[in-house]
Amino acid sequence: MRKSLYWKVVLFFIFMNVQVYAANEITIGTLSEGSCWFEQNETIKVVSFNDKSVYEGSKDQIMSEIQKLMAPTHSKIIDAEINLHCGGYGASLVLRVSTDGNIFCLWSKFENGELSLRSLGILTKKEINKNSLCDGHKWGELIVGTTSIDFLSEMQNSKWSTMIKSTTLISKNMYKIILMKDYEFKEQVVIDSLRLNFSDKNQIRYIEFNKFQHSVGESISIEFKGL
Repeated sequence: MRKSLYWKVVLFFIFMNVQVYAANEITIGTLSEGSCWFEQNETIKVVSFNDKSVYEGSKDQIMSEIQKLMAPTHSKIIDAEINLHCGGYGASLVLRVSTDGNIFCLWSKFENGELSLRSLGILTKKEINKNSLCDGHKWGELIVGTTSIDFLSEMQNSKWSTMIKSTTLISKNMYKIILMKDYEFKEQVVIDSLRLNFSDKNQIRYIEFNKFQHSVGESISIEFKGL
C-alpha cells in the first residue's frame, strides 16, 4: 500500500512537471544516470528514485529547515551555498553553511517531504574547496595513530582529564579521542598539547580530525531563479 502511494506521488510530481515544462519550457535535469530528476526555478523540485523520496522547497523554506538542523551548533546562519547531490543511497541537499562563529558542512536527506540530517560537520580553512562538495569532520573528536602500546594508559593520566573525555582503541595503534565540551571547536589546542607532550617520546605518528565520508555521485549547484 505504501509503495503504491509513493509511486502515485512520484507520477503526479512528474506529470505536473511535464505540464509546467509544456507551458513555460522549464528544463528538467537528471543526475547519476537518471537516478534523480530535478527542476530549478523559484523552488527546487527533486524526485530521487534510489531512496524513493520527493522534495520541493524554496530558498527561504530550505534555510528555515536547515536552521533547525543546525541547532546542535548553537550558531546563527549568515549564508549558505546549496548543492544537490545524487548517489547510490539517494539524494541530498549539501550546504556549506557560514555562521556567526564557524563554517559547517551539512548533508541532508528527504523524509516525508522535509529535510532531515544525514551529517553535520565543521570545516577548517584548509578543508574549504569552492570547486567541490564539502564533507566536514566531527567537532570534539580526533583520530590518533601511535607507535606505543602504552598510549592508552598514558592518556588516562589525570593531567588530560580537563581536555579529554575518553580515549578508545579502534584498531592496532589507532585511537579515537573525544574531547570535553569546553574543547569542542578548539581541537587545535588539544592537538598542540598532545604533540608537545609526546614529542620527545616519538609516540605519535599522526593526529587527524574524525572526518565524515559520503557516497560518490553527481552534484549541481542550486540557483533559485527570480531571487
